[in-house]
Amino acid sequence: MPTWAGQVPCRYRHRCGARCGGKVPAGLDPVHLTHLECVMTFRRRDFLISLALAALCAVVAGWAGYKMVCAGGINEQHALAERRMDIANETLEREIEKYGLLPRTAAVSPNVIDFLSRPATAEGVAEINRQLRTLNDSAGTLQTYLVDPSGRIVASSNWSEKDSFIGRDISYRPYFQNAQPGRTTGYYAVGTTGDAPGYFLASAVEDGGRRLGVVAVKLGLDQLERLWLGQPEPALMVDDNGIVVISSVPDWKFSALRPLPAATLAHLEASQQYNHREIRALDWKVLTTFRNGSFLVRAGTPAGTATYLAAGRPVPDLHMHMIVLSEPREVYRVAWGWSIACAALAALACALLHVLNMRRLSIRERLAMREALQASHDRLEMLVEARSAELRRANEGLRREVSERIQAVKQLQSFQEELIRTENLAVIGQLSAGIAHEINQPLAALSTLSANAVRFLERNDLATVRLNLGRISDLVARMGALTGQLRSFARRSTGEIGATAVGLRVDGAVALLAHRLTKDGVVVELLPPGGVLTVLCDPVRLEQVLVNLISNAVDASSDLRVPHIQVSWGAEGESGIIRVRDNGIGLTDAVKAHLFEPFFTTKKTSGLGLGLAISADIIRGFGGALTADNNPDGGATFTISLPLAEQKETCDA
Repeated sequence: MPTWAGQVPCRYRHRCGARCGGKVPAGLDPVHLTHLECVMTFRRRDFLISLALAALCAVVAGWAGYKMVCAGGINEQHALAERRMDIANETLEREIEKYGLLPRTAAVSPNVIDFLSRPATAEGVAEINRQLRTLNDSAGTLQTYLVDPSGRIVASSNWSEKDSFIGRDISYRPYFQNAQPGRTTGYYAVGTTGDAPGYFLASAVEDGGRRLGVVAVKLGLDQLERLWLGQPEPALMVDDNGIVVISSVPDWKFSALRPLPAATLAHLEASQQYNHREIRALDWKVLTTFRNGSFLVRAGTPAGTATYLAAGRPVPDLHMHMIVLSEPREVYRVAWGWSIACAALAALACALLHVLNMRRLSIRERLAMREALQASHDRLEMLVEARSAELRRANEGLRREVSERIQAVKQLQSFQEELIRTENLAVIGQLSAGIAHEINQPLAALSTLSANAVRFLERNDLATVRLNLGRISDLVARMGALTGQLRSFARRSTGEIGATAVGLRVDGAVALLAHRLTKDGVVVELLPPGGVLTVLCDPVRLEQVLVNLISNAVDASSDLRVPHIQVSWGAEGESGIIRVRDNGIGLTDAVKAHLFEPFFTTKKTSGLGLGLAISADIIRGFGGALTADNNPDGGATFTISLPLAEQKETCDA
């Protein structure tokens, strides 16, 4: 390569052994430099290296994001499980403590001591049985009975029943063997008489240091099991042998979480703790243990298993272990979403760094080339022209970019309009079942009336035909009103803001939801003002917002026996106020903080979380505001504030 005046260094001069010696001609335009074979080869290599580094960074960032979000979700679910266990533990302690004083009090009763210290007589046995029944009925326990020192039941509250405990030998029961005076001994077992599980409380009776017998009480745990059965996720209680004694999943009861040794099975058979029930094995396999003490477990029966996040704690007073299970799928789904987002951001950052580095090198080369070109006075004119052409191209590019951005803004506005329309179509889809039901009945009546009209016309009974045709006309008008309401709700808004009568919009929204309100037994109370309230807004959009708020109120109060929704409107100052009040579950602080954010929803099976965000945006576009707050007596109230309009300007349709 010949020597040129004003040569500048090449960025690849330290990696290339070409004859140019790492210099490029001063007269060579930087744009043409990219077309050199050697430069293109090195740029391809740099691109592949950057691509590999970006992929590596994306993998590392995705893995780190997954681990971090997954750990946070596991900790959050573990905290929720801890709160559930606290409530369950408090319930257990309250139940046991409530009845724990009963055997201790009875053990020091003079009547009980006198009965056990003397030979039994028929009158004494009858009297103590009546006292035990009175004590048992007033305390609400299953059974209350007295045991002599040999372990035989000598008096019982169920003495007159077919499955009376009197005469039974329970000397093999641990609660009898371990009973002590002044203390309550607890023991879980299945009754050998009625085959009913329960918790036994016992206290020894002594007089002057001489053991006279034992007072025992049997408690039913049906109430606690019913409480746990109402929970959405499984919870269970296992004894020291790993056998499930209380469970919100009925099929898991009396199943073992681990294989039982032969000695343990023999001991259970001898003590008849489970009344000779077959202890079957539960599919219980711990998959992963986390730092916070929770663990991932696969649990179930041969009919089906599932993976749960489990948290447990011992209950020393009952000699049992409490375990609460929860579904981890949502945690992993969110973690995967964050993992993908972190990986994408890392890849984007690497790509941006690569572009910036290439731009930095290009700028440095351009500056060096420009200095070399300025040293060649004879080519100054050509370079100025080239630079001017480049600037013209850049200016044209800027004009194109401005035009593209204007087009992008228009497309964004169009997308927002389509998003609102999509949300409305989703509401229409939810209302379609009710509309179909309302139309099916008139259609059936139309079919019958038209067929009858033909027959009566053949008989020349014109009066009956005229009556049938009148009924058909009424039914057609009714269906037209229904479809007109739906068409009005679904039509594309013109976007024009004018004076709108609020009462008509409220009536339209309630009419659209009439079938759902009737089906769910919702009581809707409308509280209009004394006169006509008109506000400045788009009537179609306002009705869409009202349908959304009333639908949310129905969802919030769906679990109540008598759901009640109150819609009121009126003028306050210079604003028109519309309130939608329900008696549902209300709003927690966490929900209120994100209530109007897009894609935030508390519904587990439906909804995209766009309804309230879109509604708030619509109301803001009218110059108003949409707010929410809890009611003092329960439930929530959503308040719409809109500018008032003059009565004479009303143009609502």
